[in-house]
Amino acid sequence: MAKSPVAITAALALVSSFLTMSVKGMSDHVPPAACTSMTPQHEADPQTSTPPYVLKVPAGSIPVDSVINVVVSGVDPSIMFKGFFIKGFNDATGQPTGMFTDAPKTMDCDSTADGATHADAQLKESVVLAWKPPTGFQGSVTFMATIVMERPIFWTGVVSDSITFA
Repeated sequence: MAKSPVAITAALALVSSFLTMSVKGMSDHVPPAACTSMTPQHEADPQTSTPPYVLKVPAGSIPVDSVINVVVSGVDPSIMFKGFFIKGFNDATGQPTGMFTDAPKTMDCDSTADGATHADAQLKESVVLAWKPPTGFQGSVTFMATIVMERPIFWTGVVSDSITFA
């Protein structure tokens, strides 16, 4: 039995809507493949200019087992962003460490909630994330992020100052 042109058009529209959803679906998450590379799957290269974004962490020595806030923002409040992916790294080993306890979304890359990311593609002026080191950790940590201004414009390797837990 031959399909009517209306049925074929409806089927194509349905398939097209599913394809659109799958392509745009990353606007509310970071794919697991980005855990290691920290690079979005945007089919574009990262920007090579100085990032217009900063990661702010507390200065000075922080007491062991303290939860800290990490702020993702533009260098100027008018510089907004749509997405981000951030992890903390042990300065001594270079390995991911700690966990985000308050974030729009967390990811389990190497351990529970060791990555934090956006939950939507709305423009953001800043995001405050709560992070805690492993119990009893003494040492220094640096945060690294990929920040997406808008698809496909993004910067990788945005780093914080080092923070010491003692």
